[in-house]
Amino acid sequence: MYRLYGIPTQNTLKAAYVLDALGLNYEYQFMNLAKGEHKQEAFLNINPIGKVPALKHNDFGVFESNNICRYIASTENSSLYPKDIFKRTTTDGWLDFFSNHLGRWLSTLFFEKNLKAVLGMGEPNQTKVDEALNFISQQMPPVEKHLSESKYFGGTEPTIADYVAFAYLEQTIPTQYDLSAYPSVKSWLTKMSQLESIKLTKTKVKF
Repeated sequence: MYRLYGIPTQNTLKAAYVLDALGLNYEYQFMNLAKGEHKQEAFLNINPIGKVPALKHNDFGVFESNNICRYIASTENSSLYPKDIFKRTTTDGWLDFFSNHLGRWLSTLFFEKNLKAVLGMGEPNQTKVDEALNFISQQMPPVEKHLSESKYFGGTEPTIADYVAFAYLEQTIPTQYDLSAYPSVKSWLTKMSQLESIKLTKTKVKF
């Protein structure tokens, strides 16, 4: 049995998207960070870092969102994390790119323009917004080029890289980031958002 602990932001959504893409039965447990639930001993036994998301599979704890996605797909022997070394390396490359580069800045933009207000943390920091926009403008073009030549990030079929990328790129919607210069990204985003598994996740992972 899988139990996913988190809040409905991109890192938790990554894991939930993979769980639902594989049609797995799992429980989602919302963590109230304001009450410090992520710092309590029971949770620290699952994730010693004390951050969300975390996954409990039977009695085994898994932490770090990309690692959770890899673990789920590997445990289920799924092609979402390809066994072929070249396809797997490509998948890992896109996971790292989004987590360390483009996804980082999309998440910064989302935090400043949207999440801060939800959490009652004041107005956006315009310096951080401008910094994020600058990096996004540099890092979006290679993604557009890749998706103009490939149906999915890993080729002809989706991999966990697509679900991770979607969790980041869908943040362009609430932040109203203009994708008109990136038609292939926009088309891919629409295609992913119409997947039944994505729609299902949205009904489960929420505040």
